[in-house]
Amino acid sequence: MLQKTRLTLVLSTVILAALLAALSLPLHLTRAQSDPPPVELNEETLKRAAVFVMQTYQSSGAPIISCVGSGTLVSADGLILTNAHTALPSDTCRSDRLVIAVTVRLDEAPVPTYTAEIVDANRGSDLAVLRISGYLDGRMIDPGTLELPFVSLGDSSTIGLDDTITIIGYPTLGDDPVTVARGTVNGFTAEARLGDHAWIRSSVSVQGTMSGGGAYDRNGLLIGIPTIAPLQPSAPAAECRSIQDTNQDGRIDRTDGCVPVGSFITALRPATLARGMIRAAELGIRQGESTAASATSGAAGQGTFSRLFFSTRVNEADQPANVVSTVPSGTTSLYLFFDYDNMTNGMVYELRVTIDENTSDIYSLPATTWSGGSSGLWYIGSSSTPWPNGVYFFRLFIEGREVASQSITVGGGAQEVPAFSDLVFGLLDTDSALVGTNYVLPEGSAVQARFNYRSMQPGTAWTYRWFYGRQEIARGDESWDGDVQGTRIITAAADFIPGQYRLELYINNTLSATADFVIAGGATGTETTIFDDFRFMTEQPAAGTVPVARTEFQSGISDLYAYFDWHLMAPGTSWTRRWTVDSEVIYEVTEPWDAASEGQDYFVSLDSLTTLPDATYGLEIWIANVQLLTVTAKVGLGQLPVDTFASAEGVQMSGHILDAETGQGIAGAMFIVLRSEYSVEDFTWDQSQVLGTSNADSVGRFQIPVLLPRGTADEPQLYSVLVRAEGYLPVSADGIEVSDTTQSPVDLTIRLTHR
Repeated sequence: MLQKTRLTLVLSTVILAALLAALSLPLHLTRAQSDPPPVELNEETLKRAAVFVMQTYQSSGAPIISCVGSGTLVSADGLILTNAHTALPSDTCRSDRLVIAVTVRLDEAPVPTYTAEIVDANRGSDLAVLRISGYLDGRMIDPGTLELPFVSLGDSSTIGLDDTITIIGYPTLGDDPVTVARGTVNGFTAEARLGDHAWIRSSVSVQGTMSGGGAYDRNGLLIGIPTIAPLQPSAPAAECRSIQDTNQDGRIDRTDGCVPVGSFITALRPATLARGMIRAAELGIRQGESTAASATSGAAGQGTFSRLFFSTRVNEADQPANVVSTVPSGTTSLYLFFDYDNMTNGMVYELRVTIDENTSDIYSLPATTWSGGSSGLWYIGSSSTPWPNGVYFFRLFIEGREVASQSITVGGGAQEVPAFSDLVFGLLDTDSALVGTNYVLPEGSAVQARFNYRSMQPGTAWTYRWFYGRQEIARGDESWDGDVQGTRIITAAADFIPGQYRLELYINNTLSATADFVIAGGATGTETTIFDDFRFMTEQPAAGTVPVARTEFQSGISDLYAYFDWHLMAPGTSWTRRWTVDSEVIYEVTEPWDAASEGQDYFVSLDSLTTLPDATYGLEIWIANVQLLTVTAKVGLGQLPVDTFASAEGVQMSGHILDAETGQGIAGAMFIVLRSEYSVEDFTWDQSQVLGTSNADSVGRFQIPVLLPRGTADEPQLYSVLVRAEGYLPVSADGIEVSDTTQSPVDLTIRLTHR
């Protein structure tokens, strides 16, 4: 192995010109005499990072496997990313222990080795983060002592149509080695609350037991999680396999308990959805106590879907911007909306779509867990590619049971038919102008609705219907007396108390526009005030004492409570709270309001495994997909030390990779730091030689996910770096010193030249 050249270069928070003299000085910064091979994913490393997850319980002294799935190690100390349905106990998945099997030999089945605990799970995205905590013999594992193979999280937003992906997981019930499947991205699926890229669609289908595994881009970064929720064993078309003699009658047959497995998978949850969960787990931050009831939202009885209709646009509040019955050729966005009732979070629902009676996997949604609560409005759709001409038939299922269907025709030219669109609600000011327009309005004021109209003719029959919940409270059947095209405002002839409302507009008895809105709080000018008097504390106040408002705390606290008062908030109203750390979302919870309509000292909190790291903590509150407020509190320095300040353990390296000519960021460019014992010449594109890698985001920003260990002033650690981007000349450098005097972070600006 070549000995590295020692340089006297000192790292600093300036551009790379100061680091390596603009990459032009003779500091072993070279283009390779012959370019290294293209960046390829190290398949062996990715396979070794795959794990097999088993929920088990004890019966007559023997472990019984109830549910299984794949998972992926995302940290060396044992953090695992998998599906929530794979990890959470349920009626189907009886469990008192999570067993983790790992790959010892690539050509053999995984070996049960560890136990794990759930760090966080989100039924909505069906993602969970686990932490390996012990061995099968009961011995506990000290945090940070494991050194396991792991993968790095990529940026799912950079994935595009036709990009190559590699999917890795376990194809059977733990009897076979980890397997690899390759395909391309052939679409994206939209879903309520998660937007147009709620799902990445794959051209290759993989077995149901690979649910929870990993999907990788061509650089070996984790960008998706293959996901399908198995149906309950009693559901129609459920796949459930008996693998143990659970009734101890001496044979394995249908009388034994079975392990549910999903059907083949063609959909991936974007790994970006798990970034906050993983970040919180790395920092040791957990959701703490809250006023919220612990019971899950839901209702008794069978779930139902109804009032199915289509729209070509979804607005910022997740409401349909229009209602269509046919769409022309070349349509690139189409969404199916529907009402739901009596649903319970964790139920499995599915959308099956046919085009001219031929099954379409791209526009279908595979079986997935429900997360919308008991009742409301939901949508599924796609906006990424043109919808082929044909007759589409949409069928919705709950737990394998078909509950609703609707059809629409795509094709032909655009038709000029009377239509309403773009419903929005607000209040009138003194000049009769609509103000405060959104979907959350204060109690006690008349509500106005503004909408656009086109191709309307005098005398056309039209109707408006106002609803409180699902009960009609006002209606008007009228004859059109306005212009052919324009904007109109109507006022509701009804009393609006706090709660959830809906307006439907019809033309000739056909639904043409609809939107939901919420009445809550009181008016402060043109704004709605629902939550106020926020106070942060480090512990719950004693009975009879008044919490003291604070926004700054010393380092070393272990808990952070946020107290607030509320006004005119109807029980059952859906609301969302998000905790952020240095503006990065780490926790998000959507649930029905479970307190009285008015009150004081509602609280939510964060706690920690040890102490909360120095950072700026934020609490956001949303209703109807509208952000109402953000409040923040600082702990210690108010920034995460690992990202922004010197650390005794190492140095953080980050920066921008730019086009030398345009100055624009190079999305997807790769920055590689080698382990200190390797030079550029030593590097054979083996993952074991790499200390850390990072792919630049859409503006060229990168950050190495691990700290660079320090040396001393007399014996600094020496590192080598490589920078590569498709279509650009590669650059590299040896002999970069990191000592105990090196300032952190090192923020670099790297400019690459086109080939």
